[in-house]
Amino acid sequence: MYSQRQKEILAAIAQGLNLPQHSSHIHVNQTPGYVDSPIEVHDFAVALMGAIGATIASIGESRGLGAQQVRIDRRHAGLLFNEIAYFFQSGWQFDISAVHTAVNNFYRTRDGRRIFFNGAYQHLRDGILRYLDCPNEREAIAKSVARFDAQTLEDALSALGLCAAFLRSPEEWRAHPQGRAIGDTPPIELIRQGDAAPVPFTPAAARPLERLRVLDFTHVVAGPTIGKLLAEHGADVIHCRNPYLDHILGFDIDTSFGKKTAYIDLRADADRARALDLVRDCDVFVQGFRWGSLAKRGFAPQELWRINPRLIYVEVNAYGFQGPWAERRGWEQLAQAATGLAAMHSAELGEPALIPAYFNDYGSGCLGALGVLSALLRRAQEGGRWIVRVSLARTAMLGMRFAANAQAPVPISEDDLNHYLVDQDSPLGLLTRVAPAIQLEKTPPYVDRAGSFPGSSTLDIGWGPDAIAAHARPHRPTSIFRRGVAHMRGRQIL
Repeated sequence: MYSQRQKEILAAIAQGLNLPQHSSHIHVNQTPGYVDSPIEVHDFAVALMGAIGATIASIGESRGLGAQQVRIDRRHAGLLFNEIAYFFQSGWQFDISAVHTAVNNFYRTRDGRRIFFNGAYQHLRDGILRYLDCPNEREAIAKSVARFDAQTLEDALSALGLCAAFLRSPEEWRAHPQGRAIGDTPPIELIRQGDAAPVPFTPAAARPLERLRVLDFTHVVAGPTIGKLLAEHGADVIHCRNPYLDHILGFDIDTSFGKKTAYIDLRADADRARALDLVRDCDVFVQGFRWGSLAKRGFAPQELWRINPRLIYVEVNAYGFQGPWAERRGWEQLAQAATGLAAMHSAELGEPALIPAYFNDYGSGCLGALGVLSALLRRAQEGGRWIVRVSLARTAMLGMRFAANAQAPVPISEDDLNHYLVDQDSPLGLLTRVAPAIQLEKTPPYVDRAGSFPGSSTLDIGWGPDAIAAHARPHRPTSIFRRGVAHMRGRQIL
């Protein structure tokens, strides 16, 4: 069962969602955590995975698959918050060194503050370095940053569409106009925007989310995690992206499990028409780009509801959907810095540091998936047109409410990797990743379609076929460590 703290986190997560109560069907293995932080990362992960699992089980039961128990392993759940760090292709750990580029760090400003930049994408990195007029070397960046006050630099770079945030305390963030704007919003905003006929659940043959169609216009981590979690329980997910935007390949493949992947350029008439054809027959549209950018291409919720009134519209962004920063670009690291989460994490360290986990990215992805499941229940029960919204900054603010972890971390060992990682054959070779953490008794999670390169399904993209029978799980416990063929590049966590 949940610990008392996990129950408190679950109550905060579920605010306003009216989720089904199935706590008696939840079994939690309270294994030790590995994330070294006062922020209660592992208990947060347990509450999220438990809520998602219980809601999926409830949907499955309503579709004729019977009641079932949900099992969550606390250490495993926390491992998903660093999933990208334990992702291998043919035994070789994926390279995400762009996340650790020199510009991605805390730097001291002229007024003694610390500012964090994100240049993981090449165009962002180039823009920051061009403004600072220096090479991508830490000593040179530090020297240049020392010429600016923190507020001036943050404002100037943000006005250029670049990514920077200086380290604030939780109190400073709560007093900030953006902190005030989102402070009273729930972690998952579930908003009814009008009337539409109910869409009741139909009987399922094998999996709780079979025949659920999800169109995924997202990138990097938080947004794509929503579709991947749904795909693990049978949803039909198509991921779309522009072929010429920056990317980090490891993240793209890791979050593509269970998805068809298509290249679509919404600036082109033919591609826009193809995307709208997919919208007509789908249940969930997820977008994770800067708020308002897809609306300019004709993909605002009101536009899509004209052709598909049953559509659930999901939005993921960095700083929330109200206030002066609603359209500002951001990343995991900036949400940690701006909101006070990083300051709270590193209060006893002497130097500013990030939580060594993608707390806001994977956390927001899980919250978004839970929001979709809640919207599906509401759509079935009462009809309506629904918007689901989650943001990295709001997730960070939730995390700061639960910052009393005193458990000594137990570092991840090779035994853990043998236990928690799985292998799956793919056209890219053997892919090894963290196994799905939500274990359902009768309908265990898996994906028939292994991870793939972006755009792999472009020429034959479409929905279906529907699942008509149970399938064997195509993943299996990893063997790469026992066989001695695993190659670790090095530290890949934040």
